Amino acid sequence: MAVVVVFGAVTAACGGSSSKSATSSSASTSSTVAAVEVPAKYQALESQVSGDLSGYESAIAKMAPLAKPATTGPNVGWAELLAANGNRQDALLAPTEMTTVDQTLDAFKRLGVGGVVLGIKMPLLLSSFEPKADQYAAFYATVADHARARGLQIDVELSALFCGTIYAQCSYQYPNSPAGWADLTAQQARIVIDRVHPEWLDLLSEPNTEVQLTGIKELGTIAGLTQFVTAAVNQIGPHGSTKLVAGAASWYGATYDQALVKTPIDGLVTHIYPASATTAANLIATAKIAHDAGKPLIADETWLYKGQPTISGGVAASNEQGALCTYSFWQPLDVRFFRATRQWATKAGVPLISGFWSQLAFAYLTWTPTLDAQPPAQQLAASTQAAQTAASNDTTTQTGNALVGR
Repeated sequence: MAVVVVFGAVTAACGGSSSKSATSSSASTSSTVAAVEVPAKYQALESQVSGDLSGYESAIAKMAPLAKPATTGPNVGWAELLAANGNRQDALLAPTEMTTVDQTLDAFKRLGVGGVVLGIKMPLLLSSFEPKADQYAAFYATVADHARARGLQIDVELSALFCGTIYAQCSYQYPNSPAGWADLTAQQARIVIDRVHPEWLDLLSEPNTEVQLTGIKELGTIAGLTQFVTAAVNQIGPHGSTKLVAGAASWYGATYDQALVKTPIDGLVTHIYPASATTAANLIATAKIAHDAGKPLIADETWLYKGQPTISGGVAASNEQGALCTYSFWQPLDVRFFRATRQWATKAGVPLISGFWSQLAFAYLTWTPTLDAQPPAQQLAASTQAAQTAASNDTTTQTGNALVGR
């Protein structure tokens, strides 16, 4: 399932290749991946995630390389720009928002990421749905300019706003067919291409999530998904240097990507959740599909998922997932995940893997019963504060270092 940030923007910074210990009692960082005692209530889950991760690592270690390691170009480790996630809606237009964006971009630049992912959610840029569409388009154009001024590349992920959930306060009447959704997607994609000029534009990457958010059940089928992608690409038309990508997430089998690679898209995209031998096998199969078709493959949303998302999973669980991920006892497993995922990217010739919960590149929270009892939104707010403290202390986590290959 998709994971979505709903709290205030993360402002963070780091300095150089070594980490300093944060002075805040809520942040846990060090230059080595020290073991942290796992609370009793999470020991079974931690053991399960660790075991599944071992299967993921083993499968990738045995993977035959499909490409020679790249010697030039931006770092394969990218980061989600949470401050610019479209589900924040009006918060994006606050007068101080670009200051927050700039501070985050500076932190990412110092960390050494290759680029940023912008979640420009549907239908924020369409004036037929959103009265502030022009303001949102101007905001994202400015974000793109500021990212490029720092030498960062850009990937834009479309897909629907999380209307009707705790993430986004909105209600829209969408079309009821893949063709209708393709028409809206193409309209917003053209605005993104003209105003943001991203290197990559992700049209759809989680079919089950899109079904839940739009109500268009056919998007969850191979036939409906390929119909959507083909129609959207054809309606977008010429798109310059921007590569249009689409795909099914790693919890899907490779049959979806096998069908999608035959559509007129420029490449495939995946989201990596959870880390298991099964998802590793799916990632390896998708990489082979892209390689054989001569098309690129990117992974523009990844993190170590602490559970088992499925095709029938609900979007609501992402709030709890985001809060759970903030605890420092997960850091050793998060580091293992990114090291293995970078190994997959190297073997598959994948130019980018983007870490979604990017504030954790700068600080984790120390678990306490009191913190655990708080609503997820408050835990996420505490995570933001820990990242801000890390910014003032020039601190990174080993997860952040693993993301960029340190």
